[in-house]
Amino acid sequence: MKETTLASVSEEVINQLPKGALLTVKSGDKINTMTIGWATLGRIWNKPVLTVLVRFSRYTYDIISKADSFTVSFSRDGSLKNALAICGTKSGRDIDKFKECGLTPVYVEGIESPYIAEGDLHLICKIVYKSTLEPELLSKEIKDIWYKDNDYHCVYYGEVVKVLSK
Repeated sequence: MKETTLASVSEEVINQLPKGALLTVKSGDKINTMTIGWATLGRIWNKPVLTVLVRFSRYTYDIISKADSFTVSFSRDGSLKNALAICGTKSGRDIDKFKECGLTPVYVEGIESPYIAEGDLHLICKIVYKSTLEPELLSKEIKDIWYKDNDYHCVYYGEVVKVLSK
């Protein structure tokens, strides 16, 4: 892995999201990864920031709510397709996703949450803010499509502190 700039991969990150990525988080002795297809990339507080959404019902929420970091790993060549399918349909409460999918956690100095070695593009983020979606502030259209079951998201703002690429 080599370090690169966020600017050099930002368009690629945005284009890869609909194909899926793995959001990985660790806090204490708990670790999990889950498939995401939504995120935003931008600049807030004069920092490069990636925002990710995690539903309260997810096992990942139990971990990220106590974490200080997260990573997002992409697979440009599609090699994580099987892992994306499993991690998007199975819960870390029930299975060890790393073992089940043959995933290898890799740690960056100073960051508790690892990235997935089998990916080829990684955003390493320190959580700088979190916010609960306020149902009464959402448009009816979004509530009707995405929150029929009232399973809302918490939004995590991660300062992108390192970008790694193969």
